[in-house]
Amino acid sequence: MQLSWSDPRLSVASDSRRTARYRLLQSWYREQVLHAEYGEYRVNGGTRPLSSLLALHDVVERPGLNFLSHNASVYALERADIVQASGGAVDKARLARNMLSSMPMTFSIFGELRARQDRGLDVVQAFLDPHAVQVEQMECLWRPAIDVLGDRSGFDAAVITQREDGSRHLVGVEVKYTEHFNRTIYNSDGYRQVHDYSGWFRPGTARPLLGPATNQLWRTSLLAAACAQREIMGVSSASVVVMCLAEDPDAARALAGLSYALRQPEEHCRIVSLESFAAGVEDGLGPQDGWAEAFATRYLHPPAIYAELPDPDSESLEL
Repeated sequence: MQLSWSDPRLSVASDSRRTARYRLLQSWYREQVLHAEYGEYRVNGGTRPLSSLLALHDVVERPGLNFLSHNASVYALERADIVQASGGAVDKARLARNMLSSMPMTFSIFGELRARQDRGLDVVQAFLDPHAVQVEQMECLWRPAIDVLGDRSGFDAAVITQREDGSRHLVGVEVKYTEHFNRTIYNSDGYRQVHDYSGWFRPGTARPLLGPATNQLWRTSLLAAACAQREIMGVSSASVVVMCLAEDPDAARALAGLSYALRQPEEHCRIVSLESFAAGVEDGLGPQDGWAEAFATRYLHPPAIYAELPDPDSESLEL
């Protein structure tokens, strides 16, 4: 017998309050909008149900179930095969079944934009590169053909634009939903060389960025800087955009730390909230026909849950 979307037995005890809210949203969406069953995952030698995981049999019958549009699902499945064939790493099960993952969200956004004739130029100008006059390329799970950092790293999405002077600009996009930035500390001589010689960073600022709060965003910025430095795909400049929920203290801390080290922080790295993005589409940018409403319903409006109720001594209710 299937449990209801709000049944506590489908929750995860280790979730933060924030993650619990959005997991519950995915559970509601799965049952009430997709009319799909929850799946199970392995734990402690057995299995347990998970509200935000699509059942395997539903995904087999409807391969595009985890995406907002046909354009996005077709691109996601094709792109996953291409990335895997080229030696890249992609978790196809996570892409197809994990509703709380930012990966299918990334494809739902950029897979839909790239299907448009102008590759979503108005959206790119509004949120990614205000100087763009043309979008030349847009890909998810993109990494440069030359391993410029020596770690095979890439972007969740990459957008290459042309500017009015004919130059090409790379926007490396990092997409987060409820995930934290990777707190593992990575360092290498290659990172230090790009940091010191790319012209992006003020002298003596590498060591503070090695910390867990900033390490991942620092490495993402180094990748963008190295691509511009090496003129990968003919680009002469680059920037990084983090797309995340407005209420994302992890991203805010990472950006604050990185901005302190950047010579031109406003040019090289910034945050675009998923809420402002959806509002822009709703106001007439990018895909229409209810796409913004569908995106907000799927990702942005979690129901109130018991975990969000204040302590008994609290003076106000914040949901």
